[in-house]
Amino acid sequence: MLTISKITAGTAHNIIPSSAELLGTLRSLSETTRTRGHEAFVRIVEHVAAAHGMTGRARVEAGFPVTVNDARATAIVRETAMSLGGEAAWHTMGAPLMGAEDFSYVLQKIPGAMSFIGVAPEGGDPLSAYPLHNTRIVIDEATMARGVAMHCACAERFLDRGFDT
Repeated sequence: MLTISKITAGTAHNIIPSSAELLGTLRSLSETTRTRGHEAFVRIVEHVAAAHGMTGRARVEAGFPVTVNDARATAIVRETAMSLGGEAAWHTMGAPLMGAEDFSYVLQKIPGAMSFIGVAPEGGDPLSAYPLHNTRIVIDEATMARGVAMHCACAERFLDRGFDT
């Protein structure tokens, strides 16, 4: 998914700019697709500009790698969540997320899983709640204690049996 989130060009509304700068992000669900996307982006910028007699330069900053959960670690999180809170404590998200996450560096070296504890206020619709990194987010503070308990229980479970089921 390519998002162009900033365009800077020119100095006045009535003067054709001699250059333009576009900034954005390219996110994917695999490193292979991500690499292909970066290569395609550079190729498109250079060739579209050349087709119009101009020069285009694309600079791709690597950013965070794709966040990939280990299936065994995900199973531990699922098992632990359900043991603490019953069936209602586990929801599989319908579509993969394409967030940029520094935790992905950890998951490249150590098998693990990123999960969401759900901090939307009780009784509200989590799908319509403001997301993280939004100035209008409302957090159910009691959930934070349950999140800590969840992390501790996952660690205890792993120290007890490792990835064995």
